[in-house]
Amino acid sequence: MQKTLIKFIPFLIMASLLTTGCTQTGTTAAQLTAQNGTSDSAKSIAPEAIPVYVGSVKDVSNKAKIISIEVGKGAEAKTILVKFDDKTKGIEHAVAGHASIINYEMRDGEPWATVVKPKLAQLPAGVTEVKTAELKAMLDKGEKFTLIDSRPVGRNAQGSLPGAISIPDDEFNNQANKLPADRDELLVFFCGGVTCGMSTHSAGLAKKMGYKNVKAYLGGEPAWSKAGYPLYASNDFISKGNIILVDLRSVKKSEAGRIPRSVTIPSATLKEKAEDFPLKAPVVLYSDSTDESIKAMKVLKEEGLKTVSLVPGNIDGWIKAGGETTSGPVVSTINWKRKMEKGEVSVADFMNVVNGKATDAVILDVRNQDEMAECMFKNAIAIPLDQVGKRKGELPKDKKIYLHCTTGARASMAAKELNKDGYKAFFLGENITCENNTCILAE
Repeated sequence: MQKTLIKFIPFLIMASLLTTGCTQTGTTAAQLTAQNGTSDSAKSIAPEAIPVYVGSVKDVSNKAKIISIEVGKGAEAKTILVKFDDKTKGIEHAVAGHASIINYEMRDGEPWATVVKPKLAQLPAGVTEVKTAELKAMLDKGEKFTLIDSRPVGRNAQGSLPGAISIPDDEFNNQANKLPADRDELLVFFCGGVTCGMSTHSAGLAKKMGYKNVKAYLGGEPAWSKAGYPLYASNDFISKGNIILVDLRSVKKSEAGRIPRSVTIPSATLKEKAEDFPLKAPVVLYSDSTDESIKAMKVLKEEGLKTVSLVPGNIDGWIKAGGETTSGPVVSTINWKRKMEKGEVSVADFMNVVNGKATDAVILDVRNQDEMAECMFKNAIAIPLDQVGKRKGELPKDKKIYLHCTTGARASMAAKELNKDGYKAFFLGENITCENNTCILAE
């Protein structure tokens, strides 16, 4: 039976390529099984008979039921929109910014996800894993080791583990001089969780350099945060980042001396003012008490804010690091504006088209039909996200296309899809609600 199956492998592969469209090449059923566990069905399927996409999830729209995944690397990288439905297994593993394996089938010429699995990072030879509780104990005891954040500089600046140094994986060879000279010292690498391969890759490079005691914290920043432990922002991010910097101390203490740009919100009033914080805003907190800062961090996270970090060492740590302070009357009102992303259209340009003041662009609404029934912008073209691929021929290529949804997520996905085909597409990143059959845009 085994010989017969092997004989037909070439025919099975050819049939798969002819009937399933674009498959992530170089990834076999056997390789995926080895990484994510063995199943009886996998044992009986010929290598490469299962069509899969392997890559980084860029966006997920639960309303449109679409996953945007980037496969390939460098110039070969491409973004693919994969639909899913209630029968798709493991959809919880499709998380923006994380690596996933998507088994799919073709329906009417489009890929539909059947199973989604996390693409787990693999430990290199000679590298062992450290768990959250163990790492926390090592830090609390003051053990001697070097903790390395392998994520990009921007992610490290927003919030990193206490005492970590930044050596981005793609800069490892250029910044390896930051590592200790002693090849016997313990090194612990981490990045963005169990699907992030940056820390394991850097750990492998450190082993090749001759470091003898190398570990990887596979849980990384997500596991650390989930355990309720604080992240710390860089001093440069605190000084220059587009953040809400909060002084949790009393007004009197804040008037006497605080970090420039601070908004004074005493910790006792933080919960009642939490609704004033834009959910997308990075927040950095400080006080003169670590316990108070950590408690405030938990309050904001419970209120839905995702990016919350602390000033290393609180106000005293800031001063000891040479940070400037200011004094005098405090600011107690939050005034934060989100900076536009690449490919985003400004509110002013968008509204000029809506109001007929500009004719060099059209508005494309990619919400679902139920949402459109509640309200639409005047003269907007209506094509739900899951139909954009099939109906893009209805759109003009001689004009700019300004896309919107309700939060910007679906519009961003559709814009990337259109730009691949030569359209001049831009997305609106602001929130849109409906009121009395009228679309309300909240900056």
